[in-house]
Amino acid sequence: MTSASEPRPPSKGLLWSVLLLVLAGAGALWGASGLTWLSQRFRTPMGTETTSGMTGAVLRPELGPMALAALAAVAAVLATGGLLRRLVGVLIALAGALLVWRSFGAFSGGWFTHAGGDVPPGSAPIGELSSSPIGPVLMALGALLLVIAGVLVIARAGRMPAMGARYSAPGAAKEQKSQDPDRRLWNELDAGRDPTDEDDR
Repeated sequence: MTSASEPRPPSKGLLWSVLLLVLAGAGALWGASGLTWLSQRFRTPMGTETTSGMTGAVLRPELGPMALAALAAVAAVLATGGLLRRLVGVLIALAGALLVWRSFGAFSGGWFTHAGGDVPPGSAPIGELSSSPIGPVLMALGALLLVIAGVLVIARAGRMPAMGARYSAPGAAKEQKSQDPDRRLWNELDAGRDPTDEDDR
């Protein structure tokens, strides 16, 4: 029976849940950047009709870099621990919160100016500008996933195992010392101690 004050062991499941949240958020942001958010029909000076579209990467250029930064955050969460890991969590949560705030403009119509950057000069718009909600929804979903992942890292960083933690733990070092006598011998010599004294103890 363990005491209530005893620290709980690291949870690999919690770590993997956070990593999957960050990866899913990065995927959603990347997908949103490639989707067409706005489209407009135009009549060209030659009398033909064409359609111009604007993707999320055009309307919100930060989506691609944010998705790549989220992928980098996966490695940062794995490699760090303690305070550094919490700082990574703060950055993830702040990035997600910023994107959540920016996503509200998509639903209020503030971003939707006009398409037409890839149509011939002198073309006239036909009908109304049409928009698709899929891109903005994906952006908001990805941002929300990043916020959740960042908050989990901040609150539970101590319960997530760090990469290589088993090698740096004191118990692991003692176990390695007892299991590998040749390695222990060289370690003692490197430290300037006589390994035969250790053997006699």
